[in-house]
Amino acid sequence: MAVNADLETPITQAIHNKAVFGASFSLVAPDENALYFLGYQGTGDDHLPLMPQDRYDLASLTKVVGTTTRLLQLLVAGEIRLDQPIGSFVSGLRYPQLTVKQLMLHRSGLPADVVNAHDLDRAGLIKAVKTMAAIAPPDTVTIYSDLNYILLGWAIAQIDGSLATSIQQHIFEPLGMKAIGYQPHGISPDDFVPTEKVPDRGGILRGTVHDHKAFLLDGISGHAGLFATLGDLTTFTRLLAGLPVPHGEKVLSPAAFALLDQFCVGGRTLGWRCWAASRHQYWHTGFTGTSIAFDRDTQRGFVCLTNRIYPTRANRKWVKVRMQLLTRFFGATTSWPND
Repeated sequence: MAVNADLETPITQAIHNKAVFGASFSLVAPDENALYFLGYQGTGDDHLPLMPQDRYDLASLTKVVGTTTRLLQLLVAGEIRLDQPIGSFVSGLRYPQLTVKQLMLHRSGLPADVVNAHDLDRAGLIKAVKTMAAIAPPDTVTIYSDLNYILLGWAIAQIDGSLATSIQQHIFEPLGMKAIGYQPHGISPDDFVPTEKVPDRGGILRGTVHDHKAFLLDGISGHAGLFATLGDLTTFTRLLAGLPVPHGEKVLSPAAFALLDQFCVGGRTLGWRCWAASRHQYWHTGFTGTSIAFDRDTQRGFVCLTNRIYPTRANRKWVKVRMQLLTRFFGATTSWPND
């Protein structure tokens, strides 16, 4: 069965309604692999038509595309365990006993964010992440938290030597994904979709990470920092959906997906969000307006990339549109609250 192609109309309408200036999206299925580029990067000097080579700030899609994928590989290989304490990888923690599983499921009890991150430098942020007081006991409530994935990124770096190099070598290079990574350089500025106007950082951000915590961490973190084209994310989503991809099983084996299937706690599994409790339907979003969804039962996938915070995050129209698009893709409303 072909993927429902009736997603272009609401996206076009959203552009018309100024929810976003443009969107790049793809639909994959056993009989479909279609990429669409609608609208523009922005307005004024940024009024450039969206093109296949354009790279988006993935924001929190970094958590699942990079960090979670590498963690699943390490879990399957037996190099880490779900019950392993994060303190065995990262020193100086207030709660070294928190486990890889608790962090991946966002059941650590740590707060969602570092509220004063803009007042900190790199050393101050690292200290804050390591020593932040919990707001709930572990395993009692699901709190989606950047802190969880900053810690997990540090764990990967401890195991592999470098988070950026690790995910390039173990995920992106085998899949032939050449236009994705941290700290992109040597690329025309016009090939980056701009994000928010941040006066303290020189105005409109283009080709430099938007998330302030990732910015303080030199653009490399487990929770944010990746840039990518729609084409590369479409390749990755084919893998997630169970469609043929060169070297796909080498990157994520059936055992890795079996791990995802074991958990659906508070609407989340390891890294990913669950759409329906009884189906193999997973998704994730990013603050900049990005989203990925896949259904392993029907081998379908959907990627939608926007810069919804351009020129300001005050425009929240896209957030509602994005949930409507995901509902159309999955063909049903989610079983879980949209936190």
